Amino acid sequence: MAAIADTQQRFSAAWESFFRTTRRLRAKSGGRFTGELTLPQYHLLEALRETLELPVGELADRAGVAPPTATRMLDCLARDGFVERRHSETDRRSVLVRLTAEGEQAVDKAQDVIEAWRRQVFESLAPEEREPAARLLGRLSQIMEEQL
Repeated sequence: MAAIADTQQRFSAAWESFFRTTRRLRAKSGGRFTGELTLPQYHLLEALRETLELPVGELADRAGVAPPTATRMLDCLARDGFVERRHSETDRRSVLVRLTAEGEQAVDKAQDVIEAWRRQVFESLAPEEREPAARLLGRLSQIMEEQL
């Protein structure tokens, strides 16, 4: 039983360390990411790569931010020419967002930089750690999604 408690404590410490590091990474990237987007802006806009337009609320949900936060971010992104907003024709309360051509280029550029960084992290793992790490991250994500 003591071994389980010790493993639980190490898991909790590793969890806190990992998420603290990811928060620091997000804060550090608070300046322009790849010269155009911050990491939070990229996370807000990446869903628009797969579809023509989405409501602000859905973008906020996918990015894991509150709708008022998404609205403030979108104000800046619209001012900078990365997105366009319009009211829905079926629900005037709903605001739909789409990427501009400049926004598509910025999101694609940010995606390339992020993927290069992820490859670097992946390649930093020992070969025998790579598959278990991928499985564990996938499983943790699944468990956390079930908690939402």
